[in-house]
Amino acid sequence: MKNNKELAQFYNKVYIKGEKKHFTIKRESVSLSEIKEVLKQVSWKGKKVLDVGCGTGLFAFNAAKKGAIVLGVDFSTEAIQIAQSQYTHKNLEFESTDVNKIKEKFDVIVSNGTLEHMDNPLKTLRLFKKHLTKNGCIIITSPNWSNPRGYMLMPLLFLFDAPITLADLHYFTPIDFENFSKKLEMYLSWKTFDKSWSHGDILIEDFKKRLPNILRDCNLPNNKKKINSLIEWIKNNINKLDNDLPHSGATGLYVLSIKKDLK
Repeated sequence: MKNNKELAQFYNKVYIKGEKKHFTIKRESVSLSEIKEVLKQVSWKGKKVLDVGCGTGLFAFNAAKKGAIVLGVDFSTEAIQIAQSQYTHKNLEFESTDVNKIKEKFDVIVSNGTLEHMDNPLKTLRLFKKHLTKNGCIIITSPNWSNPRGYMLMPLLFLFDAPITLADLHYFTPIDFENFSKKLEMYLSWKTFDKSWSHGDILIEDFKKRLPNILRDCNLPNNKKKINSLIEWIKNNINKLDNDLPHSGATGLYVLSIKKDLK
């Protein structure tokens, strides 16, 4: 995918097919870890929250249960229909719309796993900042590539234009968000998590399906025996090293705030 113009159509197909069937990893476990980490970042009670790219609504519902007043938006009509059918709460509303049409201000703007799909991420972040209250913050999660998983897939992307993901336009690391924060004149705190996905058992399961698909889609040699040998090497070497570094998780969580103290 070269731009996000067709993203709504792409994700409508994903949601019709079902996320469990589409993604190469145990997506529900990754989503739950993402939600858990985001919910730790601020005190949600009474906060007015915009969840951009809310998907099927699980995070928005959990934030509402914490006492937030949440508007979840997504331009996938299929996602919003699923969200509305699955989750109801007095503090929760879902709407199929483009974030550019939003007029209100919010205490917290959350966007889980969507910024990497945007044509112009910095422009999107500037839009989010415009819709913050004076003490507000932006919470972003995004795949992080500064880890063994990224170091193995990035050469395929840059040298062979390999489709290592189906919808991502950008491949962020914490360095990118440090640069964003400077341009936005906002404070940044960050961490990474989902380390099994970057250098553990989930990586192995992911690569068993992802690598043959990547090689097939960019017309590179697709030798099953060689792929299995590589996976066995990863299992016996990379997975047994200590990769417990601040930047080594497969998912990055970034909090951009107008003030240092979010509470």
